[in-house]
Amino acid sequence: MCYKTEGKVARIRLNRPDRLNAVTDELYEGIKNGLKRAESDDTRVVVLEGEGRAFCVGADLKNHDEEERTAKERREYVWNAQRACKAVQTHPMPIVAKVQGYAIGAGAELALSADFILMARDAEMRFPEVSIGTYIGGGVTYTLSERVGQARAKEIILAAESLTGAEAADEGVVTEAVPESELNEAVSELVDDVASNAPIPLRFAKEQFSRVTQGTRQDMLTAEAEALLACMGTDDWQEGIDAFTDDREPQFVGE
Repeated sequence: MCYKTEGKVARIRLNRPDRLNAVTDELYEGIKNGLKRAESDDTRVVVLEGEGRAFCVGADLKNHDEEERTAKERREYVWNAQRACKAVQTHPMPIVAKVQGYAIGAGAELALSADFILMARDAEMRFPEVSIGTYIGGGVTYTLSERVGQARAKEIILAAESLTGAEAADEGVVTEAVPESELNEAVSELVDDVASNAPIPLRFAKEQFSRVTQGTRQDMLTAEAEALLACMGTDDWQEGIDAFTDDREPQFVGE
């Protein structure tokens, strides 16, 4: 895993291009550690991306075939994967998955854990697990059902259906699909838009979106009101008002 920051943006790159970024225990640990660093580095948005021709083709089946795991080691591996996806889902700042080539199995699960997915139009997303005798993870049964409805999610998962980026965008599985030659630019534009905003309300928004299906409308009204009141006590609130009055871009500091 490669980690670097560019201003208020953190980039976490899966870097096993010789294996099309197939996941391993070490890669999952790298993702979790990178997310912790992004939080301590006071970044405002994270880009999750893959090195080379693919975002991530899922589990390294060759590695599984070569290694005989004990029952304990299998459990640790499975839960390491689940915790990595949860770390993406619950990270306090927005995460953008940049998908080129392939997002297969565990790779698709990682991508779907992000807040935004920008995908090349001719890239492939697929959950092949049931076709090879294994099973999905990363909360996909929940996330995919939430995005496309349970009937369509069943079809995609139980038939191990393949979606191009264009098809995934049309169905609302991913945020946007663009020609691969335009993918870097599209990600940069989205990242710049998000990173220019005030970090405190960004955190409130991400946290509250994660609770939409768990509470009532009144719960969300209350949460929004409390978040707004908290924002009103910050320096960034005053900076936003001053910038609007002065007709200039605000300079938020997260305080």
